[in-house]
Amino acid sequence: MTDAGHPCVQCGSPVPRNAQFCLVCGTPASAARSQSAALGSVAGQAPAAGPGSAPIDGWRPDPAVEPIREGDLIPAGYGRRVLAFLLDGVFGSVLWLVIVLPLMALGVIAFQTQETTISFTGPSAVLLLVASVLYPIVSLLMQALIGFSPGKALMGLRIVRLDTLGRVGILHMLLRWLVVAAASLVFLIGQYVVWLSPLWDASKMSRGWHDKLAGTWVIDVKAGPNPLKARPGQLVLDESEPAPVPVPDALTSGPRNAAPVAPAAAPAPAAPPATESFAPIDRVPGFAPEGAGAAAAAARASAPPAVDDFESTRLSGSGPVSVPAGVIVFRLDTGEVVPITRHGALGRDPVAPGGDPSDLLIALQGDTLSVSKTHLEFGLEDGRVWVSDRGSTNGTALVRGDGAELELDPGERVRVEAGDRIRVGTRVLQVEGSA
Repeated sequence: MTDAGHPCVQCGSPVPRNAQFCLVCGTPASAARSQSAALGSVAGQAPAAGPGSAPIDGWRPDPAVEPIREGDLIPAGYGRRVLAFLLDGVFGSVLWLVIVLPLMALGVIAFQTQETTISFTGPSAVLLLVASVLYPIVSLLMQALIGFSPGKALMGLRIVRLDTLGRVGILHMLLRWLVVAAASLVFLIGQYVVWLSPLWDASKMSRGWHDKLAGTWVIDVKAGPNPLKARPGQLVLDESEPAPVPVPDALTSGPRNAAPVAPAAAPAPAAPPATESFAPIDRVPGFAPEGAGAAAAAARASAPPAVDDFESTRLSGSGPVSVPAGVIVFRLDTGEVVPITRHGALGRDPVAPGGDPSDLLIALQGDTLSVSKTHLEFGLEDGRVWVSDRGSTNGTALVRGDGAELELDPGERVRVEAGDRIRVGTRVLQVEGSA
């Protein structure tokens, strides 16, 4: 027996305690639980809608988080970068003293004095060297793996890769450090020129020469967002994608190379009776012999009516288009009905998995922060429809009619049946039709 935890904040259906999403409309269960915790639960209260209820008309999943774009990030001020550098120097000196002074007091590190010089030899010199490079190595690893050193953390700065806005990585940090080290060989002052180079950055991003060669960027996370804490799907890197052009009286979602079938529409008013008729043109001078037009018209009149091509169905507003028996359709959460008659893919901006131009591509619109570019692949096998996750960021789950939820492994093909629901990110598709 399913333990109903809290009612869904969107449709009122009971949300099991162990479920991550509402099984009816796909709303994240965390929203339902937080809402119930705030308002309090009423024992024995009947839900507003049962498990078999249809999604509320016009429902859209609320964005979980605001998107983070490159233009939203704030470059780090040069003064705060200098302060972070000085703080790291102080921390390194304090760590050196904490390690060296006790060892010298215990006699582990021995030194020799000759007039005005102090020399260290043997193991003592090695211990001093280790103590000297310990903090720089730790600082480099911290910036490569988590984006900040202790000094940058105190100043609210983070270092990210410019191309991904993610963590820098060891190789990029080593390259950044090697640029400064190589510059120090130029009259022993080259490193200072590199450190000053963010002041004359033409891109106004305060990136120094070492940042540009290593592909890094130091940003201010106190004044702007922190991409290193972004949730899946929150980062928006490709801003060149054109915005969708609104089309009057057309659906905003659906396949791009096969039109969806209208779920329902009122019958169009009957056309007014014709009051005047005209004979067809039977000849165009200079193009066809006399009688050719009349013969063609007679041939068209005697020809049998063409059979409707299911693949070429278009929305006409004249009423619902019937789906032939035995065809599985996906009902999107925006209301469109898409017949699954061949191989294809679904996502935010899907591409054909195998490069076949005849593939059926279903592009979701609206709140797609949780949907990958090519999120789901589907196809036909022995007359039945299968679906497969394409390694999406937020995953795909199949919800059976009995409420059981199955997380799909990337590349795993699972057959679907009428009554199933497919969760793609926070979006939910309904499987309809007969197998």
